Amino acid sequence: MRDKIIRIKWNDALLLDEAIESELSNAQGLYYLSRVFGENETSLYLGIATKHNTIRNRLKSHRDSWLKLYRGKLYVRIGHITYPRNADASVIDHAESAIVYEQKDIFYENTSKTKTYSYTDLYRIENEGDIFELKPTIRMHEQE
Repeated sequence: MRDKIIRIKWNDALLLDEAIESELSNAQGLYYLSRVFGENETSLYLGIATKHNTIRNRLKSHRDSWLKLYRGKLYVRIGHITYPRNADASVIDHAESAIVYEQKDIFYENTSKTKTYSYTDLYRIENEGDIFELKPTIRMHEQE
């Protein structure tokens, strides 16, 4: 069986407030939160935003709640799905689910999709750009 492909282009990391102000965040897609404390950068959370709630709105919500607990500099990498071209909420959710499940050990703040998730199609997730700790390729059929 041949995998369907989801290709995500991750933009360079921006400080949280810069990401909120950026035009890049006024869209749907994925976002990857990390923090730098001392000399170390650690991954925190992978999230999604769909047409009814932009990345900007999600980041503001996180900033005003649980992100206040973290010391250091908070960074955001914004991920836009470049393939398929007209990715809908289902494709965005599949991408997040596969990444979080595969890399649950680095996403301390993710609470769902770390033990199991449901899907209808098998995808190969291809991460490009500033991926930090993300695996370049995640194949959902290897997760079964």
